Amino acid sequence: MTHQIIQFLPPDAEIIITVGNNAIRTEYQRINPQCQVITIDENDNPDISPNTVDCLAFDGIIPPQLLANSAIWLKPNGQVLARVPNLQYWLQIVNLLQGNWAASPTQRFTLPEIKQMFAAAGLRLYEIQTLGEQTAEFQRNVGWAGLLNSELLPVNRSVALPTLQPTTAEFQRFLQLMTPVINRLGIDAGAFATQTGAAEYLIRAIKSPTPPRRLLIQTNMMGSWPVYRIRTLEPDRFSRTIPGVRTVSLVKSADLKVGLPGEEKVFIWQRSILRYPQDIPLLKQLLQRDYLIVAETDDDPLYRPEYEQGQFLNFRGCHCVQTSTEPLAAYLRQHNPNVAVFPNHLAYLPRFVVGLQPKKNDEVTLFFGAFRRESDWAPIMPGLNRVLTRCKTGVRVKVIYDRSFWEALETSEKEFEPLCEYDRYQEILRSCDIALLPLLPTRFNQMKSDLKFLECCSHGVAVLASPTVYDQSIIEGETGLIYRSETEFETMLAQLIADTSLRQRLATNAYHWVAQNRLLCQHYRQRRDWYLQMRDQLPRLNQELRSRVPELFE
Repeated sequence: MTHQIIQFLPPDAEIIITVGNNAIRTEYQRINPQCQVITIDENDNPDISPNTVDCLAFDGIIPPQLLANSAIWLKPNGQVLARVPNLQYWLQIVNLLQGNWAASPTQRFTLPEIKQMFAAAGLRLYEIQTLGEQTAEFQRNVGWAGLLNSELLPVNRSVALPTLQPTTAEFQRFLQLMTPVINRLGIDAGAFATQTGAAEYLIRAIKSPTPPRRLLIQTNMMGSWPVYRIRTLEPDRFSRTIPGVRTVSLVKSADLKVGLPGEEKVFIWQRSILRYPQDIPLLKQLLQRDYLIVAETDDDPLYRPEYEQGQFLNFRGCHCVQTSTEPLAAYLRQHNPNVAVFPNHLAYLPRFVVGLQPKKNDEVTLFFGAFRRESDWAPIMPGLNRVLTRCKTGVRVKVIYDRSFWEALETSEKEFEPLCEYDRYQEILRSCDIALLPLLPTRFNQMKSDLKFLECCSHGVAVLASPTVYDQSIIEGETGLIYRSETEFETMLAQLIADTSLRQRLATNAYHWVAQNRLLCQHYRQRRDWYLQMRDQLPRLNQELRSRVPELFE
């Protein structure tokens, strides 16, 4: 269950202390390589200064005294994550009734005991998730959506838990057998089903005198998977680690009833194309349900005529807009003045150290992979072929998706991969030495992000790029090379192929640059902070929205 803990560790932590599982360090440091992760056991007495730790993680072991003693290490608003075995789990009860009770090597607790334990440590328990052998539906609806903040979990009264029940045949049989007993004892059937159906609880608490501000970030995803992975799924996964934040993302769908009491709600149209006037009722529904409405786009809207045909309702009809680059934001502000830029970042960093990998042979491998880039690579293809001809052997080219590029290469030392899964794309990229990133200075290209450069950095691939987009990121001669003519491209490519030390120096510098500047862990809180800022300004935003699209308020 280590992954259950890892997914809620604060990605920007400086110090994390884990109890009971030292495997957390390896996985977590792919997200945040700068963090110090200290693993202790329940008998340790480490010398840790008060108010210095960002998060305590108890993975299956949670000695009450250690919890109380270690809470002082936490910074204000520091977090505690704990995976706690449930004493009331139905199989435990069955074993007890059958006379098969045996002391567990791991201490188990009831829900009231858990609440008492955290209260005694001066911690505010704000969320509980159920873990166990339930069906996927139960995990999805109760385990991951069921927020139980401290107001719903008072220490001296029973807990109102969601009533959706797991549907394994054995558990249902158990509930049927226990129905007369729980009825006679006056126990709530829904609470009993939820509590006995949980093999474990995932507890989230905070060192704070006040509860966290609760925010629902809900996204309707309309782009392709590579797009909503980087623009929605990974930012959501990081935002979800912030106390009080809950995220819901669906593809081409949205349930407007998922909000919980006390949550402030944000609805994001990710790459949607709203029609005018047909989709006015959809926006009205969101307004009536008190959503902050946000448009998300990461491409030039003029590339799709549907935006203009819909009178740019996507941007005019929302409270605000988020995008990936400043040039794109400058255009979008013509339709809506409330635009925020959230650049693309990497959520994970590969574990290997670039520049130190032994080569199997002297072969140098070039990489090219892109969509609809023929006009961008056509000017450099003659120079590329001349370099390949002069090298004759020892240079191989790997191409993803662009069959025309592959066919234009005048070499037999080439490989082609059609559109592939992201893991396969990373595998191919990682096997290469030099990546070619050509972009002509078109309107569409100038609004694009530098994501491809970041991916090359993370996999230790030296980059030869055009100035369009990439001159804003690449430190010339330090983290990559930039060509400004076809002649420069040819000269620089030949140099990179011939000079192993140059390639390794560029790749190593670029790897460290992205680790220090462009990991999502360093930037993810900006979205949540902006959403709350916009929520606080809803009266002004509604007035502006009324002036742009008065039909929304009729």
